[in-house]
Amino acid sequence: MIRIAAFLGGCALLAGLFVHFGPARILSLLTSIGWNFLGVVSLFLAHELVRTLAIRRWLPADSCPPLREMLLIRLFGEAAGALTRTGSLAAEPARAWLLARRGAGAVPGYSAAVGELMTNGAISAAVNVVVAATALLLVDLAGPIAVLAHAVLWGSLAYLIVVAGIVSSRLSLLEACARAAAMLPLVGSRLRPRPGKMEELQQSITSALTEGSVALARIVLLELAAQTILVGEVYWTVRSMGVPVSGRSALFMEVMTRPLTIVELVGATEMGFAAVFTWLGMPAALGFSLSLVKTLRSLTAAGVGILAGLNIPAMLSSRKDTPSLHIVHAGDARVP
Repeated sequence: MIRIAAFLGGCALLAGLFVHFGPARILSLLTSIGWNFLGVVSLFLAHELVRTLAIRRWLPADSCPPLREMLLIRLFGEAAGALTRTGSLAAEPARAWLLARRGAGAVPGYSAAVGELMTNGAISAAVNVVVAATALLLVDLAGPIAVLAHAVLWGSLAYLIVVAGIVSSRLSLLEACARAAAMLPLVGSRLRPRPGKMEELQQSITSALTEGSVALARIVLLELAAQTILVGEVYWTVRSMGVPVSGRSALFMEVMTRPLTIVELVGATEMGFAAVFTWLGMPAALGFSLSLVKTLRSLTAAGVGILAGLNIPAMLSSRKDTPSLHIVHAGDARVP
């Protein structure tokens, strides 16, 4: 009932914002994109492909699903986050669960998902620190946008410290986070790690991180490429709406709106985008429209991937670790 009430309230807020910012203005911005929307979807698909290549680096070669399946798994997760309007809160667990079912077991699948997410978050946080610190030092920021830049800077630094603590402590901090998540009401019992599984997960992630500097450098480069594509997507979208913007401005927009995309809530995310763009001295309707475009491109990319993908029921039901039943003839007897 709480989820239904929150969703209905968010829809009402979304409708109110649509009316407040002017339906004609928002529709004009959205329709001005035209066929350039295909470019937005293509950029997002490229982003997902690069992250798929990164997560393959975390899996053993003998248990790595085909690239096509792994890309489809990422798009499934994106669809889950976009449809439920919960963002990464629904997308990442869905991806980890599907990857665990398609990999060699739960430990390799979940460790690959956690490792890639942790690395991507660290690269994203590092970019946030550089951009926010540079803006605070070189640009005369004032008012709410300065407060937001400080929040992004120190929040990203805190995340980097946590990741460094996890790696340096051989993932013991990860176990503490998992135990803390298990104490949450309602969902804690589902998140409680099984005995011995957390140790296996820690060892798997640690071995991947310490496998070699070359392998880790490739992962970092792939994650940096994924971040660059996201900035290009913002640049392409805003320019397609007829608003002139530079690459540096697109980078700052992407960084300042990232906190709003970690957990997306219908209505609230669009309102947050509108507020940030107002603080940046740009039309609120532009931020509102950009948030809508991000949701539409996620759903479109997921739909394209699913339609062009594999047999979904077979992918969900098959498991490599399920033993097959062979019938062996012993005389006249049939011995399973």
